[in-house]
Amino acid sequence: MPCFSLRLAIVGLLVCVSCVLRAQPQDWVVVPSAYEFSMTLTFTISVDGLVGAGEQNVAAIFDGSGNCRGVGATDFQANSGYFTGLMLVYGNQASETGLEVRIWDASLDSLPTCDNDLDFVANGIIGSLANPQVLYGVYDPLVGCTNPDACNYLASAITDNGSCIFPGCNDLMACNFVAASPCYDNNTCAYPELYFDCEGDCLNDFDGDGICDELEIGGCTDDRACNYDPLATDEDCSCDYPFYPLDCNGDCYIDLDNDGVCEADEIAGCDDPVGCNYDPVFTDNDGSCIYCCYSIYDDALGFSLNVERYAGLGADQPGLTGLTTFRVYMTCSHPQDQVLTVSGSGGNSTFIGSDNNFYQSASGGLLVTDIDSSAFANNIEVALDSWLTIGLDQPGATSEPAPLSASTGLWSTLFELGESLFIGGVSGDGWSTDPSNEASFAGDDLSVLLGQFTSATPIEGSLNVTVLPFGETEPVTITPLFVAPPCGCTDPISCNYDAASTYDDGSCQYANIGEDCNGNCTNDSDNDGICDGEEVAGCLDFNASNYNALATDNDSSCLYLGCTYLYATNYTLGSNSDDGSCLFELSNPCPADINGDGVTTAADILSILAAYGLPCQQ
Repeated sequence: MPCFSLRLAIVGLLVCVSCVLRAQPQDWVVVPSAYEFSMTLTFTISVDGLVGAGEQNVAAIFDGSGNCRGVGATDFQANSGYFTGLMLVYGNQASETGLEVRIWDASLDSLPTCDNDLDFVANGIIGSLANPQVLYGVYDPLVGCTNPDACNYLASAITDNGSCIFPGCNDLMACNFVAASPCYDNNTCAYPELYFDCEGDCLNDFDGDGICDELEIGGCTDDRACNYDPLATDEDCSCDYPFYPLDCNGDCYIDLDNDGVCEADEIAGCDDPVGCNYDPVFTDNDGSCIYCCYSIYDDALGFSLNVERYAGLGADQPGLTGLTTFRVYMTCSHPQDQVLTVSGSGGNSTFIGSDNNFYQSASGGLLVTDIDSSAFANNIEVALDSWLTIGLDQPGATSEPAPLSASTGLWSTLFELGESLFIGGVSGDGWSTDPSNEASFAGDDLSVLLGQFTSATPIEGSLNVTVLPFGETEPVTITPLFVAPPCGCTDPISCNYDAASTYDDGSCQYANIGEDCNGNCTNDSDNDGICDGEEVAGCLDFNASNYNALATDNDSSCLYLGCTYLYATNYTLGSNSDDGSCLFELSNPCPADINGDGVTTAADILSILAAYGLPCQQ
């Protein structure tokens, strides 16, 4: 301990001592300010050979002029077992000899005779708590310890009073600790073996098995377990038993696909790391892998682009065959993040394109707000136009100020002609929103729509976007990008087959039955422009009784009603369906004379029989 700190401690102790000692001689008072130097004295008091036994005994140091140079009292020290005191001894010389020691016996309130002198050394340290300086006082110099080997040997004593104290070990941790010894020999201390007491018993033996807790070997003590440890002395509940579906070697009882995963533990799902929905938890591929998600690159500020397939158009929509509509969103990190502009210039360009031109409706517009709302709602060709926006997904009602605006130029003209969107020229080119546009805030879904793009192939690109993050006063510019996946229609017989696609994205579109991908008939036998599969057979003659306005092919089924009997007076030429209206004139007085011989005979009956079943001549 530094001298300064030690002296502060001693001063504190001395102040405390002066508070409790009230019967000591009144002249035992030190004036520290009168002296230039000091030294530290750690002491114990022996009275008539009883070393360190007196409580609140006081020692003082005086010079030859009767000046008190130091004073201190003893207190009990548990580590030594006897009473020890501290004092500062003062002086004006670097060294002095023969300072007088005086002792006040608190138990008898008296002053024994002292047989000690003390030498002063400036800044010196005499004694310690473990080995204090012994200050001797006697009432009878002829009575005391007469053994020269004792710590408290009294040379003047001729009568031994049994007070001799001999050197010993004063370390409390030692087995041979001697509490009353004011002197000690470090070499005599004996200590127990680690983890044992002085009697050789374990300090800690929770289970009472005679093995110290610190020496226990934890492990499985059950020889039936897979991890049985014959060296273990303490069961630590670590026993591992074979548990279906595994044996002790960790091998599966049943593993049909030999992938090292037991059948009972297999989890079906997308186990292909390339798949968008891959999860390492899946161990069996169930064919559910999705490979056609866009590669989205996040901005460092927590913003990114997201591309969604909005609509896939079938061949039943002329002019839109094989097209897919995509929508591009800005994904934000807070519902109150606001998108302000999309622009491009120089090295911070904005680009969205595909391998094919964008579909642009003649009734569409550059911005979604430029499109007629009625046409947008009722005409699919208009609804799937390619357009730009910030948040708004439909035209809506006209408002002031206008929610969207754009700086038109060559870029907008080319885009409206179906070319790729590219803004990289004049600074300020692009589109923006009025700050009052609520749709420009991210909202609960953290997304802001930036545009709609209809093409026969996937789109990709990057955008230069100005965003006002929540809680900020200044907007920031970010340039997130997205990459089109190698996905498309992989069926060669489809109308929108893409040979470059690695994965099928479910977008395949097929022609209607009997038609090609352009809507033309694949079979038209009569070349009437109606596919054979769509022909309707029936009567095409408006004058026929069974005219079919839906018929496209004449099947010779037309019916014309009238009298079909040639000899009837109202026979109708051209009739092919008798309506029972025939009329006859009976001018022959003998109608039964079939053969006209003027006589009705059996020959007439034979003529009738011969003609029976034959069709009548028309």
